[in-house]
Amino acid sequence: MTTPDLDLTSAPAARAASAPGVDRTVRTAGRVLVGVLFLWAGIDKVTGWQGALQEVVAGGFPLPSVMLALTVLLQVAGGAAIVAGRFLRAGCWALAGFILLATVPYHGFWHATGAARHAELIPFMEHVCIVGGLRVVSTLETRRA
Repeated sequence: MTTPDLDLTSAPAARAASAPGVDRTVRTAGRVLVGVLFLWAGIDKVTGWQGALQEVVAGGFPLPSVMLALTVLLQVAGGAAIVAGRFLRAGCWALAGFILLATVPYHGFWHATGAARHAELIPFMEHVCIVGGLRVVSTLETRRA
């Protein structure tokens, strides 16, 4: 059934939602939120260095102090790049690769059963979603000088 007198595309809300300024604001807000996630994570590791170091050790990575320092550098630099809108593609791709490499050893839900499986599956899927968000952000225009 059609209703020819109902045109949702010309409604004021539809026009406002598709306005270039609104679109730009939404994209900028999304980009900044994604970047802040990584800035926060990197700063949190610095302020809680010993706890973060124990996590790296638990992951079985070689040279845990070096790995943690590289992780902090990547998260802070990548997050700052995303927030600033500079080196956007490189920052997003580097962080996406990092997440994929770190998620497998830390959230291997396929090795668990029952409640433990579910407890690992949720953060695994959250990280997959973050990678998806990074892919979307990587396609945004970078800031002009």
